[in-house]
Amino acid sequence: MKLNIFKKIVASLMICLTVVGFYSCSDDLDGCGLTVVVTDSVGNRIPGAFVTVGVDINGEIADGNTIKREASADKNGEAYFFFDNEAIFTIYATILAEDGYTLRSGKSTVQLKYNEMVTKDVILP
Repeated sequence: MKLNIFKKIVASLMICLTVVGFYSCSDDLDGCGLTVVVTDSVGNRIPGAFVTVGVDINGEIADGNTIKREASADKNGEAYFFFDNEAIFTIYATILAEDGYTLRSGKSTVQLKYNEMVTKDVILP
């Protein structure tokens, strides 16, 4: 009797874990993911850089721009963004140089694809 109950409990747990596993393994982003990697000209990653992604109008991403995202690069020099639709964006990255007075900046362009995670490097000279 106890063996039958134990078998039913184990079977129920296995079914639950299988169902949860199928739902958690979905690869669909339901949008567009972007990872920006900020590096110097040698390839060293730069943590703490300020990254702005959006539509470039006349050489800048204006404050009134409705599609504008900002983030700081993490300890690995990476900043993460998510957008609902495909687009072509300009990426700006800036950080204060070691002298404390000059600003190091870099620029790049990225094309986002639906249900894909795109990685783009921005080099700060």
